[in-house]
Amino acid sequence: MHRRSFLAATSFIAGLSALRSRSALSETSSPTHRLAQRRFDSADGQRHYQVFVAVPVADPPAEGWPAIYMLDGNAAFDALQQADLDLVRDHALVGIGYEEGRNDPDNRDLDYTPPFSLDGMTFPADPPSMEKAGGGDVFLALMAERMLPQLAKEFSLDPTRRMLWGHSYGGLFAVNALFKQPDLFRSYYAISPSLSWHAPLMLHAEGVSQHRAVGQSELVILYEVVEAGGDERRRARLQRRRMIFDEMFKRLGARADIALTHRAYPGENHGSMFGVGMRAALARGVPK
Repeated sequence: MHRRSFLAATSFIAGLSALRSRSALSETSSPTHRLAQRRFDSADGQRHYQVFVAVPVADPPAEGWPAIYMLDGNAAFDALQQADLDLVRDHALVGIGYEEGRNDPDNRDLDYTPPFSLDGMTFPADPPSMEKAGGGDVFLALMAERMLPQLAKEFSLDPTRRMLWGHSYGGLFAVNALFKQPDLFRSYYAISPSLSWHAPLMLHAEGVSQHRAVGQSELVILYEVVEAGGDERRRARLQRRRMIFDEMFKRLGARADIALTHRAYPGENHGSMFGVGMRAALARGVPK
């Protein structure tokens, strides 16, 4: 799965382009949501995050708004239409992106991929990768310790009803987050997740993963159907991908602390699953 293949989508409603700009304008409105942006920096000061927030214009419930946190936030908010916000009139949306813009693959590669050394084992890539990678746990700590608490306080977001949504490497991050911090989100939506990255790393990660303290985490995995074909190396990778997915579904489906839903989408491709998966999550919302 190519690291630069996340969807190039259409623009949002009038006024959001001004919101995304680096001008003095920091807030605007839609008929259903108040739109804002906030800035965070990585702990080492090397990466700079632009966070886009859409909060319902109504008064929040006592417990706060349920919230859907979307990785690749620049692309996610670019893809949103007012019809999408109409689906989530009682939800806040948070897009976690980069100041450098939607096409910032080096930083997302680093942030969204888990360390490829785990439990004393190192899992090499095939083919060997030159990308910056393996910073997923550091990024998850930034989200858990700074982003989520600050955003929850400022925008009245319910800490018990939040969803983490990600596509491709973002989907890989969502599954890794479930394994590392299962109580951080109520739902984990992984769209076309790159579960075969450094295989069998993620199967090993599941085997040593944390379990939710009380109740179940909702995990939804939606993915395209990849047709077999190509040269021998590609066929081997597709076979490994199918094996990883099948084994992961078997393991996760047997866990009492996870409510698993998985669905294949024939006719879709890796890029088109971005929009398909985003709108599936908006239509579902965060369960109570």
